[in-house]
Amino acid sequence: MASLEGQVCVVTGASRGIGAAVARRLARAGATVVLVARSQGALDEEVAGIRSEGGTARGVSGDLRQDAFVASLFESIGADYGRLDVLVNNAGVAPFGGVEDLDIRAFRDCLELNVVAAFACTQQAVRLMRRKGDAGKIINIGSVRSHWTEAGDGGAYNASKFALRALTESVARELQGAGSRIAVGMVCPGIVDTPLTNPDAEPRPEWLSAEVVADAVAHAAAAPANVNVFDVTLFPTSQTPW
Repeated sequence: MASLEGQVCVVTGASRGIGAAVARRLARAGATVVLVARSQGALDEEVAGIRSEGGTARGVSGDLRQDAFVASLFESIGADYGRLDVLVNNAGVAPFGGVEDLDIRAFRDCLELNVVAAFACTQQAVRLMRRKGDAGKIINIGSVRSHWTEAGDGGAYNASKFALRALTESVARELQGAGSRIAVGMVCPGIVDTPLTNPDAEPRPEWLSAEVVADAVAHAAAAPANVNVFDVTLFPTSQTPW
């Protein structure tokens, strides 16, 4: 397990599923982890679990679609820690429905959280990372649907994940072209066994576990400062994504 000792990491959508697994994984690697989600109660449980294992964590509840909350979140991180080393943009929603049936408000909300909020957090993270050596890692949680549309019932979700991939590449190119050591990349999993995809907690051994995705995120986070793990796509062999 690569060490992240002394580093400060922010994980959004960290109250369950992939986000919670990523937060636990980074804490086990020695990082101080700030978990962000809307549910304070769920955050408290995750933070308590990390602390029970000897990790360092805190939870901050709020809506990432609110500009004022995002600004205050990163302002407090700068004030409390004086640095930010890793941002994991994981928060997201997945409304499904056909083109004739999906509520346009659900489509808009999906883009707001999956793309616009990720950009807002990235913007604030870059500003904070520039203060401490102009270095760090920004890791966006995409999907195999960032690369291909394997199903026809997720236009909003697919559009958001394609957009997140374009955003990732654009910001990575911008920063690298300016000589920055802030690496921007993404991890794109296939079907993962989480409360979102498996609300009834049925046995799904053929799917990816959230812990496997967390390992991929930790790999990217712990890469050397001059290395960007730009695009990791992983899916179970039981899934035919193309």
